[in-house]
Amino acid sequence: MSLPLANNPTSKVSADSTASNYMIYLPPFIKFIFALEPAWNDLKQLKRHHMEQYIQWLHDYAKNHLKWKNANPEHYISKGLSIIQKFLEDIQRYGYNIAPETHVRLLIFPEDKPKQKKKSIDQIDYIPDYILEQLFTHINDLHNDVQPVIWIAFKTGLRISDVLGLTQDCLFKLNEKYYIETDIEKTYVKEHRIPIDDELASILSVLINKSIQNSNNDNNPEKYIFVRYRGSRKGKPFEQKWIRKQLNILAKNKHITDENGQVFHFKTHQFRHTYAVKMLNSGADILTVQELLAHASPEMTLRYAKLLDNTKRKAFEEAIKQGVFSFDLNGEVQKVNPNEDIPVDILETLWRDHKLNAIDNPYGTCHARINGNCPYAEEPPCLTCNGGSPCKDLAIGFSNLDFQKYELLIKTTAKTIEALKQRGRNDIAEKNKKNLERYEKILKTIKEGSIIFGRLERIKRKQGVSND
Repeated sequence: MSLPLANNPTSKVSADSTASNYMIYLPPFIKFIFALEPAWNDLKQLKRHHMEQYIQWLHDYAKNHLKWKNANPEHYISKGLSIIQKFLEDIQRYGYNIAPETHVRLLIFPEDKPKQKKKSIDQIDYIPDYILEQLFTHINDLHNDVQPVIWIAFKTGLRISDVLGLTQDCLFKLNEKYYIETDIEKTYVKEHRIPIDDELASILSVLINKSIQNSNNDNNPEKYIFVRYRGSRKGKPFEQKWIRKQLNILAKNKHITDENGQVFHFKTHQFRHTYAVKMLNSGADILTVQELLAHASPEMTLRYAKLLDNTKRKAFEEAIKQGVFSFDLNGEVQKVNPNEDIPVDILETLWRDHKLNAIDNPYGTCHARINGNCPYAEEPPCLTCNGGSPCKDLAIGFSNLDFQKYELLIKTTAKTIEALKQRGRNDIAEKNKKNLERYEKILKTIKEGSIIFGRLERIKRKQGVSND
């Protein structure tokens, strides 16, 4: 059988289905099918049972022959079936007389392609801060066309493919704030909007103006801002592998090294992972990060959260190992110096207790408020010590810091109520609601410019005495 590869649409393949891929997967497929059916000289009678035998052969081949380092049999099988499917679809679509009479969707099923194994959280490949510091120290030595690509990827979390696909209309302004607006191909999100700072907006503005000035319908019909104006890629964006190559040239030339002193190897997708980790480290909630990254589901975002939890755990352990301090009987702070490293089981207990019980308050984090029965978790002493009334020596509103104090009290009390409800302690949560209402009323009063002063009556009496 003569395969119409040179002059048919299947030779004009996408970046994921190059001619080299066809040469890898098509000849073994044709050879296998014709071994099953030696009398054939076309694929007209190709049926599902033929494909099932080929799929089994493909699995056996991947298992027994892919022996090199980092081999991925699942990826090999899935890609092979995608290439075969594309070939069969094209020869059917364009009416080649060798095409199967059975529709491709009845020959190859989606479940035939193995699901890719998810990486563990330890394999989330983000760029550590000490590498970022080296990179941005030498960023001006990076190829001029690559610098803005890296800045956008770093500050938005967009995949490099989406960065390179940005067009002249990607800069969006709403309520004096700038955003990047673009379609996300992988998750089919239309007009995805990401907030950006003024500095990045300025960079984008320059790139857009440059693209408008240099583009026409011939050299840039899609209006890309990262585009090749001539050569074999005329009218197409930069290639991802070229971006990666330039980064690694910089790493080699400027000796950007990892913690072991080895030259760091950059991969473009690392910037997306780095953005997610930094967002979570900065306190962004899971749903916000999911929305910003345009994840189709929370599953991937939650993996970042697990990584963050591991990071916090390591930081917690390092802090403990630096030295533990304790209050003595007189309330003085004393350092406890263990003669040896704290055992792992003790660290585990401390961490679990901290995660389950620690409730933030203006003085620190209390490890007993959920399980214990601290009266101050119900009523703050300065506001209740005078027979249930605020202390008469308490003055609120003289200092601007009082605003911050009560804003913090409101924030931490609200968090405490939420945590108490999650743990079923609705009784203490109700008592804390009273505190929250008290704090909100006090803050409202002092923000209106008023002063709360418990000894006003005493001052009035004194003033009256002196006037007599």
